[in-house]
Amino acid sequence: MRLDPDVAAQRAAVRAALADLAPGAAVLVACSGGADSLALAAATAFVAPRAGLRAGAVVVDHGLQPGSAAVAERAAARCRGLGLDPVEVVRVDVAPDGGPEAGARTARYAALAEAAERHGAAAVLLGHTLDDQAETVLLGLARGSGARSLAGMPARRGVLRRPFLGVRRAATAHACAVLGLEPWHDPTNGPADDPGALPLRSRVRHEALPALEAVLGPGVAEALARTADQLREDADALAAAAADLLAAALAAGEGPPSGVGREPGEGASAAVLARAPDAVRRRALRDLLVRWGAPAGSLARVHVLAVDALVTDWRGQGPVSLPGGIRVARRYGRLTLAPDGEEEQRVDVDDMGQDLERVLLTREQIDARLAEMAAQIDADYVGRDLLLVGVLKGAVMVMADLSRHLHSPVEMDWMAVSSYGAGTSSSGVVRILKDLDTDLTGRHVLIVEDIIDSGLTLSWLLSNLRTRGAASVEIAALLRKPEAAKVEVNVRYVGFDIPSEFVVGYGLDYAEKYRNLPFVGTLAQHVYAD
Repeated sequence: MRLDPDVAAQRAAVRAALADLAPGAAVLVACSGGADSLALAAATAFVAPRAGLRAGAVVVDHGLQPGSAAVAERAAARCRGLGLDPVEVVRVDVAPDGGPEAGARTARYAALAEAAERHGAAAVLLGHTLDDQAETVLLGLARGSGARSLAGMPARRGVLRRPFLGVRRAATAHACAVLGLEPWHDPTNGPADDPGALPLRSRVRHEALPALEAVLGPGVAEALARTADQLREDADALAAAAADLLAAALAAGEGPPSGVGREPGEGASAAVLARAPDAVRRRALRDLLVRWGAPAGSLARVHVLAVDALVTDWRGQGPVSLPGGIRVARRYGRLTLAPDGEEEQRVDVDDMGQDLERVLLTREQIDARLAEMAAQIDADYVGRDLLLVGVLKGAVMVMADLSRHLHSPVEMDWMAVSSYGAGTSSSGVVRILKDLDTDLTGRHVLIVEDIIDSGLTLSWLLSNLRTRGAASVEIAALLRKPEAAKVEVNVRYVGFDIPSEFVVGYGLDYAEKYRNLPFVGTLAQHVYAD
């Protein structure tokens, strides 16, 4: 009698998958009782003893459907009838996290790994087919996944092997019919009277793939599987390069940088990471985040890009919060895990080298001086109705921190004026972008500014507010550049007189960048030079 071509092809696939195993090695088939895994069990039962291998089966009962225990026992009985031994039924508890499909997959793979260890199996065979692979790739495309996800399921990963990734699902059903095996039909696999009630993967199987073939012609599943094969080669090469990069970055992150201290904990050198191509660096960062505790399934591209910005677009930004409750920060030129509740960002020459020349005023110096200014303001305005007028956007930090140091009750209002644009010196041409909401009649007004440069803008603002019927109008400024003054402005409260350099941080910006730095630093000339 002539051997059926599908049965022959499936036996050949199993034979190739087991070719590297030594005689006497044990193999387990993961069998649900469905057509794919039952055909795999039959092929393994034929091939294994002829190759000098021992073959058994594991049936995982997820307990998600009524009668699942009876289904599992029938599957086990069919495996025993094929001559597989040992055959074991394992009941698992499916965690609700990530949905029932993801929870079942996690529980199933854990049970298979334990069974392999328990029985000393060198391989566990899974019945995923070419159709399963095509569905995986299509779902990945729809979700905007990266190359690793689009590479689909690997033929081998650890103890797990998938001999049937080149076999069509229809061929496994045909093989079962030829061999007289009656497979179990999982109702969640469809089809169903109400397709909307099926899991997403089953809807892709019965709706999306047929629709694609109806429009594009036959061969879509095979094309998607080929895409997975090609992308897996690329993904493996990228993974190797990313592993080498991460190892180098971690090694460089161990040594203390020049002239600064070191905090405990693992760190990755930002300089080493920055030199790598985007694809390699971001893959290395993703691996690093998983290593540090971010769940791989919850880590999206947006998270990786936020951490990548700490390397390639460093502006002193704070820690990046990630799934799993971890926070990644940049300190002393390296990426590290940030302790819970930490806000302060430490920046040294390694971090400032590209855009900033030096730290002019530290966060501690600023806070101490604002406290002194607030104490003087409290004393000067006892019994007066004080209104703080902040000048947007730069004065936001000064206004907030100064007001927190005040003990007297105050009101606040805001103006937005402009005389800079994207330049580095005041133009003297002032435009009101947002006016006050408060009537100044009879009020004691204190203008709060971040910096006084030429004085042109503030001189205009002082004159403008004094025409509005205020009882008094005074100025409090964190910074003043005496050498840059073009007009004389009487400033009652000054935090620091500084050199005539372009400074950023603590609300001060260049082209809307650097405002969030917790200190005041001088901007490197190459950043703004024409």
